[in-house]
Amino acid sequence: MKELLVAKNIGFCFGVKRTIEETEKLLEKFSSLSTIGDIVHNPIIIEKLKSKGLNVYNSIKELKGKYFLIRSHGLSKKEIEKIKKLGFEIFDLTCPLVKRIHNLVENLNEKGYYIIIIGNKNHPEVLGIKGYGKKINIIEKKRDFLNIKDKKMEKVAVIGQTTLNFNYFLDFVNDIINRVNANEFLVINTICKVTEEREKEGIEIAKKSDAVFVLGGKKSSNTKKLFNICKKFCANTFHIEKISDLSKINLDKFKKIGIVSGTSTPHFFINEVIEYIKKF
Repeated sequence: MKELLVAKNIGFCFGVKRTIEETEKLLEKFSSLSTIGDIVHNPIIIEKLKSKGLNVYNSIKELKGKYFLIRSHGLSKKEIEKIKKLGFEIFDLTCPLVKRIHNLVENLNEKGYYIIIIGNKNHPEVLGIKGYGKKINIIEKKRDFLNIKDKKMEKVAVIGQTTLNFNYFLDFVNDIINRVNANEFLVINTICKVTEEREKEGIEIAKKSDAVFVLGGKKSSNTKKLFNICKKFCANTFHIEKISDLSKINLDKFKKIGIVSGTSTPHFFINEVIEYIKKF
């Protein structure tokens, strides 16, 4: 008999749930909203919102309409000012945790800290955070230390992208302390607790399972990290973005199947996957 191990921490996190619910309310009111980039990294949700009137653009130059939505990843101060000057009414749906990091960076900047962000250089969240300070360096790989290791600095503050794995963050922090010459170090854990909890639960499920299905968008940073972590403990780990991905997998050979998800994965999709597996 097959067994399904479904994570307790699954589906939308608070920030994503809030963003989607507020977007739907605004679309009911205005019928058309503009945004730059996907408001959450899940194609199922984005297509659903587009059908209701959400217009997704790649840059400020392309923007059309009257109403603009700041997505959950946030935007830099300069970008927001540019959009205001174009005459848009702006609705800010930045994740509350990311918003707190914006305020934190502004505060650190005023106190004269050189700020190091550990994270993906091209991720919209990181790019938005960078826009709230002046002396900022993003470190994604160990070789990025070459830009700063020989500089003598007074005060250095280290923060991380919210979706980082905590051990990965600590590893980089140790390297920074050993390589960067500074009189004062301030390390602030800005990793989302929800992401951390999901990774811990994902490891436990992966250890017990013959196969693990990680549900979520292929562009979702936290889902990709969850997939890589589960893969270390269960070789048969699969990243499932849409229901058709399951048709490529031979479910007959697995007795225990674990199900986990990223923070932007809708519950209706999770239920759809569970029902599909139950047929076997």
